[in-house]
Amino acid sequence: MAFRFFWLSVFILVSTAQSAWMWGQNLTFPKRQMSVLLGHSMRGWFNHGDSLELWLDSTAKMPLNRGDFAILNKGGNPKIPILKKIVGLPGDSLYLGGADSCFLFINCSPVRGPSGADLKFPLKRKKLIISMLKRIKGVLPPALFWVTGSSPGTHDSSLFGPVHRSQIMGIAKPHVLP
Repeated sequence: MAFRFFWLSVFILVSTAQSAWMWGQNLTFPKRQMSVLLGHSMRGWFNHGDSLELWLDSTAKMPLNRGDFAILNKGGNPKIPILKKIVGLPGDSLYLGGADSCFLFINCSPVRGPSGADLKFPLKRKKLIISMLKRIKGVLPPALFWVTGSSPGTHDSSLFGPVHRSQIMGIAKPHVLP
């Protein structure tokens, strides 16, 4: 089985938010590719230099589960996808709660970061998240997923909203060497 290596680039800042980005050449869609993480925005789940197995899916038929690390075509360029964790699935209910209403709850459970602590979203994103939740009436419609990074200020669904299934190119898993 042939493997292609390509790199995840470091820390691209998008309106002061960090994101793990992947940079590839001729990103075709074999079932499996290898990559090396160079960014830090998924810190705690992945570390700089970790090897990742990329399971790419050009047909958008691969089942996606809560907790999967999604490879997203968010910017419209398949050569520069981003890596985020799926925390919300179609049909899930979402609401903001907590003392300052900056904690997102999915199916009555708080979204958690890599340490297991509740992930508090920046106060400046509160209105944006409330607007997105009103638009979907608090329930993720079919084919929409909520994704997050490992830190509250990351470039994720709290900034750009739910992700459509067609924007998810596949999933990434830590590569365990034999």
